[in-house]
Amino acid sequence: MYFRPLRLLKVVGIILCIIIVTYQIYRLLFKSIKKPIQIKIIKSLKLNEDFEEISEKLQPFRVRLPNFSDEEAKNWFYNSTYYKINCKNNSCEENGVLFNDEKEHLNVKISFVKNGLYLNDDCGYNYGDISVRRTFTKENQTTKIYDKLIIYTVPDGWSFQHFLDGIGPKLSHSRPYLDKYTDAKILIIRGARFDRSVKEIWSMLG
Repeated sequence: MYFRPLRLLKVVGIILCIIIVTYQIYRLLFKSIKKPIQIKIIKSLKLNEDFEEISEKLQPFRVRLPNFSDEEAKNWFYNSTYYKINCKNNSCEENGVLFNDEKEHLNVKISFVKNGLYLNDDCGYNYGDISVRRTFTKENQTTKIYDKLIIYTVPDGWSFQHFLDGIGPKLSHSRPYLDKYTDAKILIIRGARFDRSVKEIWSMLG
């Protein structure tokens, strides 16, 4: 039997690569900086046959900083206004970014409206109760009528960035209804362009 150092080095190198990749996947999928997010269902409000609302309240949670592709991207993020406001004294390095605003992050509402009427209202928590409960009685009150419509009107939701931070959280709560109402139309805000990546994500969602 001959001793072949080059072959041994190759085998050792492959094993090290497998270990490194496995460890990174483990960190990404299983290593959490906090206990799993707890979701508490507050109420299911059914005022009548034409309106129903499901409300949830999340516990405050943290999200790790991203794995930056290079130092330039990292420096850009660390110098951004967002980082300076939310990560004072570099607190996000160890603990991640804290999300604890009740209106913006923690309160979740899903409303079901029969004959609902949408009139370019604000999205998210700015979408007031009056707007949510608005209905139409005559066809001439609107320019388009859909049998089923799911609204994701997030500013610049056609771009990859705001699809992730705006539409993404809404999808995480409403996805079961996309699967349930497969014939429903999706409403998003039209913009200067429609990013290919966003089109592909919607396509994968069916």
